[in-house]
Amino acid sequence: MAKRNFKNSVIVITGAAGNLGTALCERFGKEGAKFIALDLNPKDVERLAKQLEAKNIEVFARACDITDAEACKAVVEEGKKHFGRIDHLINNAGITHIERYRKMDKSKNTIRKVMEVNFFGSVNSTEACLDDIVWNKGMILTVSSVAGFAPLIGRTAYSASKHALHGFFESLRAELADDGVQCMMICPSFISPNKPKDSEKVDATEKGSIYQPKKLVGKEVTATMAAEDIYNAAIANKPLVTVGKVSKQSYLLTRVAPNLYENIMRKRLKDDE
Repeated sequence: MAKRNFKNSVIVITGAAGNLGTALCERFGKEGAKFIALDLNPKDVERLAKQLEAKNIEVFARACDITDAEACKAVVEEGKKHFGRIDHLINNAGITHIERYRKMDKSKNTIRKVMEVNFFGSVNSTEACLDDIVWNKGMILTVSSVAGFAPLIGRTAYSASKHALHGFFESLRAELADDGVQCMMICPSFISPNKPKDSEKVDATEKGSIYQPKKLVGKEVTATMAAEDIYNAAIANKPLVTVGKVSKQSYLLTRVAPNLYENIMRKRLKDDE
């Protein structure tokens, strides 16, 4: 498959105002891409729009809860009318959750809530864009995690949601291969955090909160570095990209020495709640 050119293409991106989302907008926008940028918090969306416009990146930015399938379709359709087309989708929105399964308050339906955002939110966004992406032989980029291909202590809900993404989009890739559509899985390790968005500010003492600040293990990469790796993998039409040293090492270990990987992971995360 020939290398992709994102110049003048229209990309729908969810979680656009986050650290990685912003970096992706700036990196692909540098090559002439335009964005239908979605995020949950209106203030974050407004800030993102101003930031991108200052860099001469065309953007149609709207607040949207991607767990609402109808709202997602409506906003995507509005963006399509603005630009006249949709070429690609970046499923970047997601939430983390760190808590051991036995300690979870099951009445909070934590796993279902994480699945609603991380998995069903991505499915909703894909459904809203899919016909156009197939028509334009575009690309679906989905941000997973090390947790998408490997077990992680204290992340049963999060890991389940990321594993589900792989099952869905890798199967969809096979279904759409003859249509010239690529589905690329993105598996970062630990991306250095930015200042928390309004929607991410939580009481640090609140155990089991769904919207938690990220915790880091191992060497982190910057969002800018991650976006560069993702862009280079996208133009090469790769089916999967591991971002960061921890992700690359974990992917290799889970394939050739899964027991060794699990022992190392358990030691590093044994005190993580």
